[in-house]
Amino acid sequence: MGRFFAFILGIAGAVIGAQAPGFTLQYMQSLQGRVDELTTIVSTYDADMTAHGYTREAALSECRDSEDLLEAMCGGYGGAVDRLDGLKQHLAMLEAANDYVRPLLVARNLDRTIATSVYKQFEPAVPATVHGAVYAGGGFAVLWGAASFLFGIIGAMFGGGRRYA
Repeated sequence: MGRFFAFILGIAGAVIGAQAPGFTLQYMQSLQGRVDELTTIVSTYDADMTAHGYTREAALSECRDSEDLLEAMCGGYGGAVDRLDGLKQHLAMLEAANDYVRPLLVARNLDRTIATSVYKQFEPAVPATVHGAVYAGGGFAVLWGAASFLFGIIGAMFGGGRRYA
């Protein structure tokens, strides 16, 4: 019975693992959209600052050194610049990675805001790529192996020497 449950959990792991490449692709598309949007916003800020004789660095420095109203008004600019820089680095890292590593990098460096919006729209699909099949096999191996190990321990503890996994 334990072997059957381990196999079922392995199948579930394959289905879950197979979704990693598709989710990663949608994550990267959303990330690119946010980078494009923030680039437009920061470019508008930069143009406004340039029109008043400031470089980005000078404007941000003055914003950080000021108090009260100017600091409050500059907060959006500084936040947008910082967020844009971070998202660009994240996107560059994902684009530089190969198809087999990207899902792992997304999992390790997940931006929760982007992941949440992607998850709301994500629809599971059957992978039609080699890296989708690799992640399906990995998901199967991980859950099947963990379940077999667990059921083996339970069988050894309570089965009187009989093997359940």
